[in-house]
Order: sequence, then structure tokens, then C-alpha cells
Amino acid sequence: MDEEFYTRKDSLRLRGFDYSSHRVYFVTTVVRERRHVFYNRKLAEGVIDCLVNLRKKMKFNVYGYCLMPDHFHGLIGIGDAETKLGRICGAFKSLTTKVYWGHGEGDLWQRGYHDHIVRNEEDFFECLKYIKQNPLDKGLKDWKFVGRIDYLPR
Repeated sequence: MDEEFYTRKDSLRLRGFDYSSHRVYFVTTVVRERRHVFYNRKLAEGVIDCLVNLRKKMKFNVYGYCLMPDHFHGLIGIGDAETKLGRICGAFKSLTTKVYWGHGEGDLWQRGYHDHIVRNEEDFFECLKYIKQNPLDKGLKDWKFVGRIDYLPR
């Protein structure tokens, strides 16, 4: 079987799509059992630090992020053909789980992640708006774990 185009039967990935292509993705990953672990400020700060450090190491862009009490949204831009979305998400979940072990025990994240391939500029700004609005929609007025690190080039 051609490994490059193999996808698990229950996978949400698009069969045959090159997830290392120069694109922007809207990614969501959810805490196991939807526990509200990120009300712990130190844990949430540690997770954001992991995101910032991983971004530098793996050379991807973060156009927006939101760490909600029970899930994470990121607007991730990949520009390096060596960097694949799955590797970024796997590394993020692995590093943040190790941070979590300093505050709790067991698994932090559910298996997998959901991705949306951003198709155009309008789609990009809709995703960014969703990320920024998510805490407000959930009644978290002063939620600190929302932001952006990178901006689109002009």
C-alpha cells in the first residue's frame, strides 16, 4: 500500500492531500473527557509557552490561537515542505502532556485532532474571528489565553 496516501478508515484527514503544503490550517484539539483543565493558569501558561517554543523550533506560523478550558484552537501556517501538520500537532500534544503531568496525571488530549484547510482570505478571517470570539461566546470575558504570534505578510 502506498504509505503517502494511506489514511485510517476512521481518519478525518483528506485522502491524498499534502499536509506539508504551504497552507494555513484551522486546528482544534480537545481535552480528554472535555475536562476543564485550563482554568489552571500555570498549566495554561505552560501550554502557550510550548506553542511559542514549538513554533520557533518547527518553523511554522501561528496566526491565531485560543486555549479554552477544555480545548485548543490554532490557525497554523506551514511554509516549509519538511513540516507536516500531523508532526506539529503530535509534537504540541506530546510537549503539553508533559507539562500537564506537572499539574495532574494521565492523558491530557483526546486522540487525533480536527483540521480545516483554509481556502481563501475570507475563510482565513472567519477562522480568526471565530478564535477571538470563542471565549466571549462561552462567557469568558477576561480570558487571557487568546492571541496571535504572527501576521500575514502584506
